[in-house]
Amino acid sequence: MSAPTNTTIFSSLSRAVPGVVSYELARSMTLGRSAMFLLMVCIPTALLIAVAQLTPEEAKYTFDVSELNKDEIVVRAETNLAFSMLVYLLIPQVMTMLGMLVLASPIVHSELEGQTWVYSLVRHAGRRSLLLGKYIVAVLWTSTAGILAVSLATPFLPLKNPTQLWMTASLLCLLASLAYGALFALIGVVMQKRVMVISFVYALVAEGVLAWIPAVINQFTIAYRLRSILFRWLNLSVDQYFQNDGFVRNAMVAQDPSGWTQIASVLLIAGALLGLAVWLVEKVQYSFQSEL
Repeated sequence: MSAPTNTTIFSSLSRAVPGVVSYELARSMTLGRSAMFLLMVCIPTALLIAVAQLTPEEAKYTFDVSELNKDEIVVRAETNLAFSMLVYLLIPQVMTMLGMLVLASPIVHSELEGQTWVYSLVRHAGRRSLLLGKYIVAVLWTSTAGILAVSLATPFLPLKNPTQLWMTASLLCLLASLAYGALFALIGVVMQKRVMVISFVYALVAEGVLAWIPAVINQFTIAYRLRSILFRWLNLSVDQYFQNDGFVRNAMVAQDPSGWTQIASVLLIAGALLGLAVWLVEKVQYSFQSEL
């Protein structure tokens, strides 16, 4: 029997992946998944609105700055920066990352635990189809929740340009879902035990700590790229807000003047991680629950 060619594999994936997506979407329409979706939307939205309501009126951004002195304009600009960063941290960074951790990291483990992994072994490109289909469903769920949360919260926030923030944050939700989903799917493919614990520790250390360290290492994190897009697309000046601290400036954003390079970098990272996961899922030998 001859080995399958790349064309045959691609043809099989193009037929099987949409089927997996359709099946997983239908199966995920449960009370538990719906409750999780609502929590992902409501918690960051409620926090943002609550903080906005507690912000003093004199600190909120206003379009009429003609009667304000220089110090008052600076205060309002800092409020705009603070709420822009808060939206980014709560939704594209934390909520999206945790959502993909829960949904993407156990893709393989959940099939092994449920004794259903064997069914993917008897079908051509079954493992790859299962991985890609579940990955796409996880991205759809998480990015939709993030975009909905941004859409609900933005009108209540004291922002300089709410529409621009909504567009940027929505894009970041999609990019974060693609990148973090690929990262956690790869961890789930490589590690068979304690997948979510390992994924959480990595997310906490790499994306929560290393991404903010002013060194070369933070440039290899997804959070650094996402944050760079936020500052570039919202025209937030790092030099203006951190002019006395060069270390903070270097840790905050990349030097790309447009942000498009950072978008390409995130997509490249997501594609490389997902491609590696798709390749490894056919190579790794897994033990079933009864064998562990």
